[in-house]
Amino acid sequence: MSVGWCQLNREQATEVYRVFTELWQERRLDTQRVFLYNGLPIRDIKTAFEKACRRAGITNLRLHDLRHTASTNLRRAGVDATTAMKIVGHKSERMHRRYNTVEPEDLRRAVSQLASYHANTLITPDAVVSNAQSVSPCFSNVRP
Repeated sequence: MSVGWCQLNREQATEVYRVFTELWQERRLDTQRVFLYNGLPIRDIKTAFEKACRRAGITNLRLHDLRHTASTNLRRAGVDATTAMKIVGHKSERMHRRYNTVEPEDLRRAVSQLASYHANTLITPDAVVSNAQSVSPCFSNVRP
């Protein structure tokens, strides 16, 4: 079976069909509209969002806040900036950076990753002497 440019075996095709069946239940494919209420298009998404927030007891949340959240979560998930920009609709890296929120937990995670890197990086005097052209592991591909 061929899906676009991809060739699938029977097992893969069955899995793709299963996933599309699940997605059909979450998002109707017979309409271009993403947001529906009782099968009908929502005319004013802002009003519908505010009503849903009131029903759920959520205060101080704007629909636009979800775009900030999506952008930040994509970064935290490790999605590259170009792909994340395409998903959230940003045309410039400047705007994309503006939408990314860096929380104290992000900074702690970065410091922890750096500490883990240093703890797992072993530089011995033998390695430095045997490869005198290499200044550090970061520049090992740089040739004089």
